[in-house]
Amino acid sequence: MAEDRGTYAFAIEWLKMLGYNPDTRMAATIGEYWGWYTADNEWYHYRARRGFKLFKNDRETLHPAALAAEAWSDLLMNERLEITAEDKGLQEVLDAHFDGFGVNQADFTTRAFALGTGGWAIGVDDVSDDGMLHPDARVKIEDYDAHQVLPLTWSADTCTQCAFVTRVELDGRDYDQCQAHILLGGTYHILTQLFDVKSHRMVFPEGVTADLDTKSPYQTFAIVKPAVPNPHFSYCAMGASIFEKGISAIKATDEALTSLLVHLRVARPKMFVADTMIEKKTKKDANGKNVTEYAAFGEADDITFRTPPGEEGTDPMKVVQPDMRIADNEQAINAGLKMLSLTCGLGDNYWAWDHKDGLKTATEVVSDSSMLARTLKKHQNALTDSITQLVRGVAGVCRNLCGTKADPAADLSVDFDDSIITDTQTDKNMALTEISMLGIPALKRKYLTDYCGFTEEEALAAVPDQAAAVDMGF
Repeated sequence: MAEDRGTYAFAIEWLKMLGYNPDTRMAATIGEYWGWYTADNEWYHYRARRGFKLFKNDRETLHPAALAAEAWSDLLMNERLEITAEDKGLQEVLDAHFDGFGVNQADFTTRAFALGTGGWAIGVDDVSDDGMLHPDARVKIEDYDAHQVLPLTWSADTCTQCAFVTRVELDGRDYDQCQAHILLGGTYHILTQLFDVKSHRMVFPEGVTADLDTKSPYQTFAIVKPAVPNPHFSYCAMGASIFEKGISAIKATDEALTSLLVHLRVARPKMFVADTMIEKKTKKDANGKNVTEYAAFGEADDITFRTPPGEEGTDPMKVVQPDMRIADNEQAINAGLKMLSLTCGLGDNYWAWDHKDGLKTATEVVSDSSMLARTLKKHQNALTDSITQLVRGVAGVCRNLCGTKADPAADLSVDFDDSIITDTQTDKNMALTEISMLGIPALKRKYLTDYCGFTEEEALAAVPDQAAAVDMGF
């Protein structure tokens, strides 16, 4: 990835030479999102005036913006994400390129949800633009953060052509790279241009395919956005951050944490000791002046302080223990986390702060958290569209460039893990109630298989059907 975060003027100039005008309207907003995501902006690092001097100050942080983005990534992109297809060739493509996709793309999804946009784009190595099939070509999936995504043609809901900027290494040398995925003559082409990292002038190293025709009509990239409306611009290909509405909650959370740590620091015991209790000696310095030194004493530790002698009978040593106000600050932190949870669509009480254990995430989010359930489904639908588009794009490239026998248009299933919005304990209690009321063996066996890890054979052996009554003839 390029070191500088911005709109990459050198890449934009090249794209304009090709006749495109990239959409960079969200660049400044993405920069603001990044500041909150990394907890590194003017709110966290500020200057306060005292008299005629400015002093640097820093706020402490729980990284609330990152917490929100990571929470949604954990709920959506995990090991339980399954992408399957009935078409054998398409399933082979999935096995080759999408194995462990949920876990592998979790970090990328975190950044995409934090910055409002991300991009998956197909890259092809070991291929030339000679129009021949290349069975050994390496088809790969690259991910790009929001600041690296430059939409070229778009509407309110779709982006049909897009460019991506990154840094690459070729023959031991670094280059800035811009790849434009454009539609020409009914198929997608991947145009590649490299730039010198210092001068940003266009360079043309050997072995780089400037125009690769994928021979596929399927889009060779997919834009990834959370299901959050963009309040900044209409008809924009870029999305809004998951914490778009949560900036005040972020501030409240970290302001409360800063208050807690300030109280902990200020509340350290203070010991005030009279001069008469401290061993001291006088000696001359290099200029011949008398200097008094106090033994085993230092005011810099903010714990022990020297005081002048008091009236006769006054205690020469006094210890003061300020109130830490743990409960008040803990309540303030929890209030901030509650607001963060609500404004980011995670429902109520997703996080909690405990002064003994620190930050805890809810281990069970039950189905009566309707906000979480609704928002989760919206994000799943948005990600499903992006994943489906990417899979079809990879299948199209594999089929047309590598000769893979796959049908990119075949039915595709993207299944997410919905267990987080299921109240398992309530389901178990209901199942036990049904068993106690009805006593049906099949219900008992279902309970064993669903909640106790039994196989169907083990459950049948443990709870056989009742034997038929035998007529003894009486």
